[in-house]
Amino acid sequence: MNTLKSQRGIGLVEIVVAMLVFAVGIVAALRTLPDSNTATSRARNITIATNLAQEQIERLMGAPFTDAALAAGVHNDPANPLERHFTRSWRVVDDSPLSGMKQIAVTVSFNSGSADSSVTMNTLLTSRR
Repeated sequence: MNTLKSQRGIGLVEIVVAMLVFAVGIVAALRTLPDSNTATSRARNITIATNLAQEQIERLMGAPFTDAALAAGVHNDPANPLERHFTRSWRVVDDSPLSGMKQIAVTVSFNSGSADSSVTMNTLLTSRR
């Protein structure tokens, strides 16, 4: 008879405790979803902005040194907004850092709630290509 008493099965208290532990785990997992979605969206925007900036750098590097897009000053991409919410512009400084060179900074911005809502890439261009 002693063997039957040791194999009673699972009681109601054990089931309630197991459900409580499971519920706490589920709630903790669900609380991380909004943060995860925000971080994923931010990373995606930064990646797209970086690609758009790199694309413009390559386009400018392939343009003739006297091209209008390489004139000194700030230029806005005529195709703005890009990908629905990205804005691309670039700044050209002549004779910087040396005579016969151009310093180019391409900036792609996007709407975001965080401080890092833009990407800037810099390059130098020389007339001797």
